[in-house]
Amino acid sequence: MNFIQHTAVTCRLVILIVILSAGKLFSQTAIKDTAQLASNDLRVVIANNESYGNMHKAGYSGVSELYLKNEDGKMFFVPLYAGLNFEHIFSGDSKTYEWNMYECRQAPMKLVRLSSRKVELRQARTKNWPLKSSVSYELKNNSIDFVFSATPLQDAWKKHRYIGIFFASYINAPPEKGINFIAKTSAAGSKPQWVYHLPETHGLNANHKPAGSKWNPVIDSPGFPISLVTGLSDLEYVYPFYYGLSGANVFIIMFDPPGKNGQTNFAQSPDGGGDDNPAWDFIYFRKNYKVGKKFSFRVRVVLKKFVGRDDVIKTYETWSGKKVRI
Repeated sequence: MNFIQHTAVTCRLVILIVILSAGKLFSQTAIKDTAQLASNDLRVVIANNESYGNMHKAGYSGVSELYLKNEDGKMFFVPLYAGLNFEHIFSGDSKTYEWNMYECRQAPMKLVRLSSRKVELRQARTKNWPLKSSVSYELKNNSIDFVFSATPLQDAWKKHRYIGIFFASYINAPPEKGINFIAKTSAAGSKPQWVYHLPETHGLNANHKPAGSKWNPVIDSPGFPISLVTGLSDLEYVYPFYYGLSGANVFIIMFDPPGKNGQTNFAQSPDGGGDDNPAWDFIYFRKNYKVGKKFSFRVRVVLKKFVGRDDVIKTYETWSGKKVRI
């Protein structure tokens, strides 16, 4: 082998080593505990429930960092916590009330990057809840598509025959802490109208079911530990979306219809993330589940500049293909 050939082989080896090393580094960064996603509009970090950096606490998974590009760098979610965070699994059975209600925060999660803009969190089960789950987060322009899927491995929910799932988003000090949605009251003759709602205290008038729903999942009392689930208000949402404001920006969360076996309730707290930090949450109830059979639901969140309620409605109509009438 002459000098030129030797040099060429050496260069190819160096390039190969660099590529392999880069792949390994990327894998360690993106697949162990966090993954960064970026579009023309948003910058996002997805995290499992391990701590990282100087701020993010263990026990909070999902969208740990969310920024609008070309802004001052303020995180939309509370830096210690997260948004679209898998918070609770529950059944309403008093026999479970002594269990840690934050088991899904504690059980190990595997973070898997599916593409440059899509990440999935996978959890085999929790200590007491035999629920295999995955949550995917896919970045699309100014939105994040979110899909939760779960398979009951055994029947730990047999008493009341539903599986309760709770997701929380802790908002970083917005000037307005309440949420806005189109609602009716439970009173006869009530007509749909825009409502701004902020509970007076944590757990009071804290969640809102869909208009016309006859299903109120049974919860044994007293002692149920999740007050945002039991604190049902007399407001019933007419369309499955709500929004909140943080300065000039709007955060919209929209839900696919859950079908005859599911129900989604909006939920909120004035100070779930601390005195100045509300929680904008949701609850999913699943009935007629079957052991070994997967179920899922889909959500989209949007973060952008707020230009009015008509634009919020248009955003929902474009995504859902359904017309809003009020």
